[in-house]
Amino acid sequence: MIFTTLELNEFEIFMRNNFSHYTQIEELYKYRKARNLGVHIVGVKENGNVVAACLLTDARIFKVFKYFYTHRGPVMDFTNLALVEFFFKKLTHYVRMRSGVFILVDPYVLENIRSADGEIIEHFNNKQWFKVMNKLGYQHQGFTTGYSAMSQIRWHSILDLKDKSEQQLLKDMSYQTRRNIMKTIEMGVQIKTLSIKETNRFYRLYHMAEEKHGFHFQEEPYFKQMLEIYGDKACMKLAYIDLNKYINLLKQRAIELEEKVTEIKQSLKVNANSKKTKTKYQQLNQQLESLNKKIAKTEQLIITDGTLLDLAAALFIYNNHEMYYLSSGSNPKYNEFMGAYCLQWDMIRYAKEKGIERYNFYGITGDFGEDAEDYGVQQFKKGFNAFVEEYVGNFIKPVNKLLYKLYQN
Repeated sequence: MIFTTLELNEFEIFMRNNFSHYTQIEELYKYRKARNLGVHIVGVKENGNVVAACLLTDARIFKVFKYFYTHRGPVMDFTNLALVEFFFKKLTHYVRMRSGVFILVDPYVLENIRSADGEIIEHFNNKQWFKVMNKLGYQHQGFTTGYSAMSQIRWHSILDLKDKSEQQLLKDMSYQTRRNIMKTIEMGVQIKTLSIKETNRFYRLYHMAEEKHGFHFQEEPYFKQMLEIYGDKACMKLAYIDLNKYINLLKQRAIELEEKVTEIKQSLKVNANSKKTKTKYQQLNQQLESLNKKIAKTEQLIITDGTLLDLAAALFIYNNHEMYYLSSGSNPKYNEFMGAYCLQWDMIRYAKEKGIERYNFYGITGDFGEDAEDYGVQQFKKGFNAFVEEYVGNFIKPVNKLLYKLYQN
């Protein structure tokens, strides 16, 4: 086995053919390289074939020293203990030779597959390679829960798209989720792709989510940067509604209902004692009254808020293996239009079109109690028939122990 830097095309082919995270991608390498930001592609070859690969970045600390991060890498067979030991021994040496203080490693490797309620469905035995990591001084940081601005989330919500038609995916969803998706279609909620110049429209909705949930992670420039880095592998999608079109739909339905009410009236003249007809007449009148209230409310909304309403927006990134739903936000004032459901369904269908087999709703806390800070988010994802993947978490290797202690303080 040989530890070596890899050519970009070797790396790209390996990642395309082996399950990997969106950060292990040539677009990130090219972006950082073009801006003279620390980036490396390293791997292991055996008999001329790549058997392990990792995009690695570095950043300055203490002016002249660096810390290194593996971005959900490396990608390799972690059950091959000889390969694990060889790669990480050589990685330590590689980093030491480049003034590294420590390495943060967070492999995209499963610890458990769980139900949406947190029950373990399948456990993966990682004990043997954990022992190898420990022997090499790579310290496991524990099986954490919750969100952290300092590391990638350890829990993801996943929807399996493999060999499933759109009809099957809808059937597998909860009744309420399926109904909400259908209602957005009936209401005429639309989806558009935002350009990088329109990031402010996304960020306004994202900021509303921050205020609602009491968190703060990223500023607007971060999202522009994500679009710049990932290019056509990233997109910002906006769910919106044109109230002029919507009110025309409502008025058309009102006309149709009025015609039905008139028909029922005629029937009652012929048979005034028909219980069934009387009940139908009452139901139609109630529907018509409700519809007229909606029309009046929509007319008022047009006066106060305009004809085009931005409902919800999200940032998506994809690779050959997954579609990732990363950051999002919505305007709670317009919850009745359920823009978030329309967004998800549109992108699930898009993933199917691209031949992608997994839809990754991304992070949850891993706290499955009803008092969890993200309980509502978990229920939203659960409604789409998502299950939960729990990853192994972080390892830290202090390469320069003295400087690492100083860094911690």
